Amino acid sequence: MLKKKPPAGEANLLKYAPFLVILIPILLYLSALKLGFVYFDDDILILDNFEKISQITNIGKAFRSDAFFASLSPYYRPLMNVSFMVDAAMGGKSPAIYHLWNVILHSLSCLSLLWLLALMGISKPKAMIGALVFAVHPMMGHAVLWIPARGDLLVTLFSLLSFSLFIHYLKEGKVQYFILHVLCLAGAIFSKESAVFLPILFILWLVIKKERLFSGRNLMLAGSWVALLALWYYLRLISIDQRSDSQQGMAALIQNFRFLPEAVSRFFFPFMLPVTPVFSTLYTLAGFLAIILITIFIFRRSNRSNLLLAFFGVAWFIGFCLPNMFVRLVSANDSYEYLLHRTYLPYVGLLVMLLSICPEKWFEMKVKFYNIILASILVLLSIVSVSQQRKYLDAIHYWGSAIQYAPEKAWFQYFMGRYYFKQKDYHRFEYYMLKADSLKSYPEFKYLLGMVAFMDKKDYDRAYMYFSEAFSKGFGGTEAHANFINLCIESSSYYFQKGEYAKAIKRCEEALSNDPANGVAAYNLGIYLVNTGEKARAATMWKRALRLKPDLTDAYRSLCLYYQYDSKKADSAAWYAREFASHGGTGNLISPR
Repeated sequence: MLKKKPPAGEANLLKYAPFLVILIPILLYLSALKLGFVYFDDDILILDNFEKISQITNIGKAFRSDAFFASLSPYYRPLMNVSFMVDAAMGGKSPAIYHLWNVILHSLSCLSLLWLLALMGISKPKAMIGALVFAVHPMMGHAVLWIPARGDLLVTLFSLLSFSLFIHYLKEGKVQYFILHVLCLAGAIFSKESAVFLPILFILWLVIKKERLFSGRNLMLAGSWVALLALWYYLRLISIDQRSDSQQGMAALIQNFRFLPEAVSRFFFPFMLPVTPVFSTLYTLAGFLAIILITIFIFRRSNRSNLLLAFFGVAWFIGFCLPNMFVRLVSANDSYEYLLHRTYLPYVGLLVMLLSICPEKWFEMKVKFYNIILASILVLLSIVSVSQQRKYLDAIHYWGSAIQYAPEKAWFQYFMGRYYFKQKDYHRFEYYMLKADSLKSYPEFKYLLGMVAFMDKKDYDRAYMYFSEAFSKGFGGTEAHANFINLCIESSSYYFQKGEYAKAIKRCEEALSNDPANGVAAYNLGIYLVNTGEKARAATMWKRALRLKPDLTDAYRSLCLYYQYDSKKADSAAWYAREFASHGGTGNLISPR
């Protein structure tokens, strides 16, 4: 049976569908180039790591470390970091280039979605509207506007391309489609972990299309998937910390279960979206209601082929939601409980499901009523998406929005304070940190309060108290350890100058206890001990300082002065005097007798 030709106007519109699908999201998000960093992971990934991402020779290192160029997180996303290297080479630290590439990747994902929907057998009018909804939907905005969502943009683009090429290969059997399919699958897997679900969807598609699973062609496909997954797993295994984490596993999945209905409800009601959402009873119940209504609609209105495609869309949606749900931060109750960009790839499945069950007449241009509704929906979604962009202008707007949405969340106050700390605005930093600590006390809060008391106010006792509380609650790390030692050394000098010798000695001993290889602490302790009459112990400390730091000129001088009044140690005094001079010291230390 011949397919009915679309009206001339509709045919022309469909002819330019790829152009519209690329152009509209670019125009919608062009103003994103004026946005800055929001200091939510983007400062760590780009500003703090700029020395690493600015060196293109670090591409290999990107595949041997976690997403933050360390080995402490469970996130392995090397292609995301490679893309940031390209951005850094083009625009340095300017946020505009990073936002530009997010917009471009979103536009390419929209075009790839249009291609995939058509290959899945969805009519051209439906495919065009589906791709345009994806392009302008406000829920996609977080992925586009938040630079660290680059991994979601990349995994979605490569997943859509990989699946399209997979379908092409099944239809035509050309080797170039097989090679491109495997390469795009590799791109998806190395962009974000959730792509490991793709082979299951490939198999499900084979089942739906009644393909022989164990044919030579399909076994070759499966072999390539297994090989890629094995390579990814090995590289991930040697690149990130594999310690067990209470934030991951079935307990996290159960706690995050509400993400599924909330993702559904926010698709249909994407208004007043928070930048850092928390679970809402209203959205959860609305999501369950939407799921029930959609299920009834599917089984009452869909024929068998549509039912299978709808089922595939549901599998896509749930399958790509699940990996994110296996992780829940221990601080989630006092912070965000999920992030909007995590719906970016799952929503492809939701669109496939909805398009497969919607009547064709809703998308025909000859029915003006439906045209007006669809156009109104697209315009409304676009307006909401544009209005969202101001929340991403900078850290103050971003975290200000988060605090306005949920002022009781301690971590939102912390992140705002953390931004001011990095700007060295310690007054505003302390204001937000004290608010955060009053809502829920975390060791990180105590530590940073200690840092501002130490660095800005030179309130050593208060800083010491905050540091001690933070460490007693399990806070640590190399940087924190070094800052505590610096606090002990600096405060010991302060107390010595005030004549509080016992307190000075105690703090310096604590510094040396925490860092036995600290030559400066050993030397300073010797100076303090002399003033309490413990000269022999002081000399021992100075000798220890020289073993640790042989170029410590002051230690040679102190030992020379210590020995020169002991006639039995005149040779030692002379030796230390010569060493003092050879290490740059000036003046004659040996007094004439």
